Amino acid sequence: MRWLQLSIKAPPEYVEPLTHLFNIHGEGSASVEQPGGYNPDEGEKPDPSACVTIRGWLPIDPTTESRKTAIDVGVRLIRHLIELPEIEEVEVTDDEWRNQKFDPIKVGENLVIVPRSTKYESKPSDIVIELEPGLAFGTGHHPTTLMCLEEIEKAVKPGDRFLDVGCGSGVLSIAALALGAEHATGLDIEDDAVKSSIENLEEAGFTEQSTILAGSIPHDQVPEGGFDVVGANIAANVLIMLAEPLIASVAEGGVIITSGVLETRLDEVVEAFKAVGGAVESSRKIEDWTATRITRVTGSN
Repeated sequence: MRWLQLSIKAPPEYVEPLTHLFNIHGEGSASVEQPGGYNPDEGEKPDPSACVTIRGWLPIDPTTESRKTAIDVGVRLIRHLIELPEIEEVEVTDDEWRNQKFDPIKVGENLVIVPRSTKYESKPSDIVIELEPGLAFGTGHHPTTLMCLEEIEKAVKPGDRFLDVGCGSGVLSIAALALGAEHATGLDIEDDAVKSSIENLEEAGFTEQSTILAGSIPHDQVPEGGFDVVGANIAANVLIMLAEPLIASVAEGGVIITSGVLETRLDEVVEAFKAVGGAVESSRKIEDWTATRITRVTGSN
């Protein structure tokens, strides 16, 4: 079978909507490639403002043209907000599609995201997470995911219980378990995300240490006060709405790591968590995106 590979370059803040567009109308998961030219071994990090390449794949069959049209319409809408180049097209074979190769990505101090098709000689200090190339979006190309992974690496301790609200590909849960968490629970309202997370945790060897659920919180299978670290890489409106159940889910003294919040909405999110017993430990940003570390105040409901 042959495939039509579509690719477009965009600033990091537009990766999420474009990836979603390619995922809805394409086959499998879209990939995101970050520019090279930096050496993580020397402490260098990628330029967070540099354009990235989003790739998606369409089967060449009677549905190809209608899928392309739907993607074109979505890209034209995004062009009302930002200037984008034309979508590039190239036909690839089954083998070329399955065996794409992407460079490993260093995240934080020791986490390394390695596509399964890529050979990587790890160092003793490396904590290697293998993912399918198509899941590269969940590996730190977007500032929100990058900051979430870096904060999880700082927060998770051996034996911790981890909750991921809006788990997507499951990469945050995989990272937490690789860092020594005892168990990870993931939640997502999208069926495709639930399926993807289950498959990726199985591939990573963490099936017995993980539970992936459909839905959001509160949830009858998510105990209040049951988690030491909670990751929530979701939109500001959703974080504000879920502030109370998020605080309720974490043990006293536990940590909630929020991301996916634009700097212009940060104060609203912070106030929502303070109102229900959260205390902000720190906040940081890359470009216009922020990540915040929040603890549950002792004695709060």
